[in-house]
Amino acid sequence: MNQVETSSFPTTLQGKEMEATSMSEATANGERDTMTDTDTTIDVTGATEKEYVVLEPQTYAYGHDFGNSEIGGVLRKGETVVTRSVPTAFTKINTKIMRNMGVDMSEALVVQMKGEQVSYGIGSIALSQSTDPWNGRGDITRYASTYSLRSLLAMSASMIPDAEYRLMVVTGLPAETYQKNPGLRKEIKAALNGKHVFSIDGGRSWRTCQVEVGAIVMEGAGALIAYGSKDQGARASAIIDIGGRTTDLYVARGQVPVSDFCQGKPVGVETATKMVRDAFEDIHGVELTPLEARELMHAYADAQRVRAEAAAAAAGTPVKTTKRKKTEPRTYPEITVSGQRIPDAELDRLVTEAIDFTAGEIVSFVSSAWRQSDATNAIAARFNPVLGIGGGVYYFYDALKKRIPHLSQPNEPVFANGRGYALSAQALLDRKKRAAAKV
Repeated sequence: MNQVETSSFPTTLQGKEMEATSMSEATANGERDTMTDTDTTIDVTGATEKEYVVLEPQTYAYGHDFGNSEIGGVLRKGETVVTRSVPTAFTKINTKIMRNMGVDMSEALVVQMKGEQVSYGIGSIALSQSTDPWNGRGDITRYASTYSLRSLLAMSASMIPDAEYRLMVVTGLPAETYQKNPGLRKEIKAALNGKHVFSIDGGRSWRTCQVEVGAIVMEGAGALIAYGSKDQGARASAIIDIGGRTTDLYVARGQVPVSDFCQGKPVGVETATKMVRDAFEDIHGVELTPLEARELMHAYADAQRVRAEAAAAAAGTPVKTTKRKKTEPRTYPEITVSGQRIPDAELDRLVTEAIDFTAGEIVSFVSSAWRQSDATNAIAARFNPVLGIGGGVYYFYDALKKRIPHLSQPNEPVFANGRGYALSAQALLDRKKRAAAKV
């Protein structure tokens, strides 16, 4: 599957800067909170008393998956689920200059906080306009950074047309970080919670979002919330979550984690990507840009997807394709050095070698963590189901499947955690509404 910027919201909103209704300065400063549900005002011109009903901003359940390679957002609007993902890349950007230079900004995700002069491009626009965009890989405090907040606001605002809205948010942390650094959870809440005023259209209009972080869970737990069963008794369910920087293992019985089997290792898609960039530089003396490296990896993943679908169809067991969008496989991008195009065969060799090496590391890690008996080579034999999720599924699923025959994957593995986070957020929101109704 191609991990490019994607969205399942209506085409009238997709990729367009929404013209949100401008708010008064009083609203931006939070004065609306002092108003009652029904405020009586006087129409001076007609000298007649009129009653206006002030509606509370709507609250949405939101799953925030701030990954090292991809930022995933899952929004629940009643029974409707809206998803979007963008590359984890940030760079300072001047939208006016970009437009003056003829850069197409119609699909760019750009956010500016109230009181700041600087706007930040997020996703593809950052990759295309910067040779060294911020991603925070290796820095565990990234989850409590202003970058996480900016992505949360920009992503949610691209899905919600309201000038003012509220979010009940659930997010996650890698297994090792979650277990060893509990204080980080408080830092995340401090960074994200509160009322934030921002713009996604270059300051032409301002939006207000009140964020409440309802819970922070271990990555992998989200997928079991979305796809697992609460009535499993002693049977354990397992998740292999392969992201950009880490591979996280999560095992639970009836939604209760089993700590011995919940582990993480800093190896993922970016491990292979770095190998490709290093090998290319060794051969040609120049570096691949982040965007070129990303496109190389995605082209490989597309080709793998097509081969898997063809093999499954030939065997009489066609795989399900995404309901949101079906894309044709991409060839490797045209990459030139000193005016000469690098052959696709060479690019394919570099990517394949990196994928195979990284797959070996991941399989070895899973095998050592989940081997349950010295009498057999089987791993995860007592777990059912075993789900592969995350963007790394598109690269390493086949290698893992050889060792875990009962391994499966959901229809959209990139959003597996986010869907579970959003479900949890909805449950918290519903509980909060029930409690308020009793008062």
